[in-house]
Amino acid sequence: MSISKLDENDIFLKKILDAPLGQVVTVLGENLNCKICIDLIEQNTPKPGTKFERKIVVSADGLPIIRAIIKFDRNQLPDLVVNELLQKRSLVGTILNRYSILNDKKVISANFDKSGKIFYRVYEIQSHGKILFEIEEEIKLDHLDLIRKKYYL
Repeated sequence: MSISKLDENDIFLKKILDAPLGQVVTVLGENLNCKICIDLIEQNTPKPGTKFERKIVVSADGLPIIRAIIKFDRNQLPDLVVNELLQKRSLVGTILNRYSILNDKKVISANFDKSGKIFYRVYEIQSHGKILFEIEEEIKLDHLDLIRKKYYL
């Protein structure tokens, strides 16, 4: 399935992909009739230094729908944002909104696995041309379809 075919056939998935940072859970909640959870699985530094990775999972009705790895370099972010990220209490979008940091999403790559059941995407969150975050995302379309069928959506 091509990306352009996706846009024609699945308006709901397009809404998920177009959601601003921090709004995916809201979009899922508005479109699915089930419990939506977002869990911070892990946050660490792959190597000692200033670069961090945060792993999250967004689930609907207990099924993982989106898995994401969010990479950031503390040297590229204001200290207040870094402090909140390191406390691991708030989501990236929530923190950026709290400090009124304007941001844009720039998609680097987007494609399906061979079976068409998983959609992969890599994008950057930029502010004034500076890369704040790089996000690798995996959307499990088969799980999303199960939820939609269960609730007749």
